[in-house]
Amino acid sequence: MKRPLTESAEDNPNPSTKLSKISMEKRRKRLPEVILVEILARLPMKAIARFKSVSKKWNSETESPYFIRRYFSLHPNSSTWSLMFLTKLYHPITEAIGFHGGDTWDLPKSLASYVLPFQPYPNLPTVNNYYYVASSNGLIWIEVYLTHHNRRSFVGNPVSKQWVEIPPPPNKCAATGLVTRVENGLVTSFKVVRTCSNQTRNVWRVYVYSSETGLWSFKRLLSFCPVDGANPPVNIDGKLYLWEKDSHEEDLMENFIPKEFGFLVGFDFYRDDNKCQVVPLPIPDNKYVRRCLTTSRGDVMYVEILYRRLKVWRLSSNNPEGSELLWELSREEINLASIGFDVFCFPLAMNPFDGDIIYLWSREHDCVVTGNLQTLEFVLHQESENWSSSSNGGCYRFNKLDCKRYMDGFRNETSTSVVILSQYALPSSTCMITCVVQSLFNCFLITLFCFTYIFAVL
Repeated sequence: MKRPLTESAEDNPNPSTKLSKISMEKRRKRLPEVILVEILARLPMKAIARFKSVSKKWNSETESPYFIRRYFSLHPNSSTWSLMFLTKLYHPITEAIGFHGGDTWDLPKSLASYVLPFQPYPNLPTVNNYYYVASSNGLIWIEVYLTHHNRRSFVGNPVSKQWVEIPPPPNKCAATGLVTRVENGLVTSFKVVRTCSNQTRNVWRVYVYSSETGLWSFKRLLSFCPVDGANPPVNIDGKLYLWEKDSHEEDLMENFIPKEFGFLVGFDFYRDDNKCQVVPLPIPDNKYVRRCLTTSRGDVMYVEILYRRLKVWRLSSNNPEGSELLWELSREEINLASIGFDVFCFPLAMNPFDGDIIYLWSREHDCVVTGNLQTLEFVLHQESENWSSSSNGGCYRFNKLDCKRYMDGFRNETSTSVVILSQYALPSSTCMITCVVQSLFNCFLITLFCFTYIFAVL
């Protein structure tokens, strides 16, 4: 006998039952913010960038200072970066050291490989037309030479393929550096700096392009040390630091004391004053010293090797305003011979995210050397066509051939030269890419509006 059909809950709903079901659904959909942060903070940045577009709530959560601090704590040393050679005209863009993958960005290839083919001009026949100038917080400045007298400047993010073309400066000037402003872990703007030719004594004349206005401005920056801007700078927190040789002129300013090994000249391009900071390099009076200027964990670092003794200095300020700069030893001097590593080395750079890791060039073995300043372990790296696994979960590769070509240029150099390579690093912040793209788009709109207005007036 068949069981008689009865009315279902849907046909004859009980009001109290319906309300309880709705409240249960709401409770299931409501996820505590703490749990949400803990889940998102454990994902790769590529996944987080997608989740940011799901809702305003998730976008707000991933841009909060608490989330950024939590993400840093879970991913302390895992990022994606390359140690780049500053290329000259008709020389391809190459990297000395590349690290990619890991659990931060989870990229399948190195940063240099994202630059080419160049997205705004994908059909150019060769890569020799591209010139790597500088990078800052994930942004990169590329110059493209269409002809010998026709070149274009672009700033953007090669990974996300977002680029903005920078208009030419009012007058002829040389490419110098790129700086960015970071607020609460977010890149909000950038500035392109070019140095004018025919520098006057103790005045650094520059043109500065701002993404906030879409315009060029001219600045006369005062310095106790003569500045020519010929050497590549390092940049941190909106500042450019240039190494300048002594001019050995007798009529220098009274406050300027000549030093045989040069000075470091710094300027913050997000401040309203026009005075540069000048500090001598902390170096002994010896022509056999080998040295490099680099950055690590947000500090300007200076490394010197003299008679197998390695010193690492950190640039700091002795007051909150940072009006006066000085050098501090970041750790005790290391005698390379005493730890069984008595080879002829040049310092190349430091790891941008790990202050214990340094990279050297061994002229004796013609290869790159990785040194751990904490454990005093030094490893020789021969040419590697394939990527090797890293302890941080990513992959790394060393470009021995191009490093040798670059370092051969220092074969006959003495202490008057400093090795300065460019650190192109994707920042360890989940919201950098989105804010950078928005900043670039705003820059484009401002520039377009200015040109439209001028055209309408004319």
